[in-house]
Amino acid sequence: MSAASYKPRLIALIVAAAVFMGALDSTVIATALPQMARSFQRPPVDLSLGITVYILVMAAFLPISTWVADRLGARGVFAGAIAGFAVSSVLCGLSQDLGQFVGARVLQALTATLMTPVGNLVMLRTTEKKDLVAAVAISTTPGLVAPVIGPALGGFIVTFLDWRWIFFLNLPIAALGVFLALRFIPDLRAEERRPFDFRGFVLTGLALGALIYGLDRVSASGRAWEGPAVLIALGLGLGVLAVRHSLTAPHPLLPLAALRIQTFRASALTGGVFVRLPFRAFGFVLPLMFQVGLGMTAFQSGVLLLGYNGGDLLLKSIANQTLRRVGFRTALVASALLTAAATLAWVLFTRATPFWTIFLALALAGAARSVLMTGNVSLTFADVPREEIGGATVLSNVLNQTTGAVAIALAAIVLNVSSALRGAAGHPSLQDCRLAIAVAVALGLLAVPSFLALPRDAGAEVSGHRRPA
Repeated sequence: MSAASYKPRLIALIVAAAVFMGALDSTVIATALPQMARSFQRPPVDLSLGITVYILVMAAFLPISTWVADRLGARGVFAGAIAGFAVSSVLCGLSQDLGQFVGARVLQALTATLMTPVGNLVMLRTTEKKDLVAAVAISTTPGLVAPVIGPALGGFIVTFLDWRWIFFLNLPIAALGVFLALRFIPDLRAEERRPFDFRGFVLTGLALGALIYGLDRVSASGRAWEGPAVLIALGLGLGVLAVRHSLTAPHPLLPLAALRIQTFRASALTGGVFVRLPFRAFGFVLPLMFQVGLGMTAFQSGVLLLGYNGGDLLLKSIANQTLRRVGFRTALVASALLTAAATLAWVLFTRATPFWTIFLALALAGAARSVLMTGNVSLTFADVPREEIGGATVLSNVLNQTTGAVAIALAAIVLNVSSALRGAAGHPSLQDCRLAIAVAVALGLLAVPSFLALPRDAGAEVSGHRRPA
């Protein structure tokens, strides 16, 4: 059955619901940690284990998502993952101590590993190239909405109900998701069964786990850098072995073949990494800047983040037309430069800057970022053959997860080093946040050369842009 036989927008909406559930869960849990710590009679810092173990399990098991979907069928795996996420969420809510909670979070991470990647895999395999930009805009929108409403929703639940309802909230969303998945998601399977690459799974999982945990410890360990440095070095060394294995194995769990395609390489690895680094870093730096540097309340900080992500959402509807009119190369280069300029303006914020001036500046940066993010994600799979979509999806997900960890670690390192040089180690100020923003902007500009090297008609089948005769 061809991609034209499916309903790409409906499938994108179903995937969006799963993305929203996972993203919302990740954002509201931070608000509940103090109350959960009192309930478990543990120090609040101990509860960070529930977040760290989730990230580690996700990183280790991401590569198996496509293999499982190809072997067992995408519809059953996707629906089962949503149901499993709901069950594990209930177990989180019923936890009576830290050990039970961490165990439930491990199960939740395992199901999330299959939920969003498999959903995206189905969307990419069933969407015609010409509809890909619109489908990507729909499926990525929840990733912007959830971080905006998550902290406020979590605060409301913790204040007026109980922290356990944060996890029970997933039940109605999951029930709807399972029904829609079983009704509308096609049961795609690989025509040829591939053997499981156990060696590749072990090497890739250990490499990602050691690297991400080492980066997490660097950002939280202060001066005790020796242990995290060993972990990072171990992760990099295992990563080299994993890459060598993927290049020589007949059926690698993490195929690297898509890297031969210029558009995939530019959007997923070279340019794409530098596009995502600032985006992930700002999610860490901005709340600190608003609340610590500018003396705002958590509510005011949330309103400003609403403006930032709202600006992005506002322009999602015209991303398709923009790419069709000017093409991927021009759109990505121009939006990268505009995003950098609009974001760099944040270093001018002071306590005297009017609130609504900051709001508008953030909304402008979010609007500039909209075409950049949508275009970059859409270009990733523009020229990937349909039979290689599975491997390319796995590789893209792994790069995304690793980039997020690197971004937060780099932001934390800049803040820690800058504050230490001022003699206030561990207590970042407005000046330190400004420096972190400037460094992130500089890293973002490194994406421009990769996009400039693209042909003028790169990804034309997706964007619909044609060079004039």
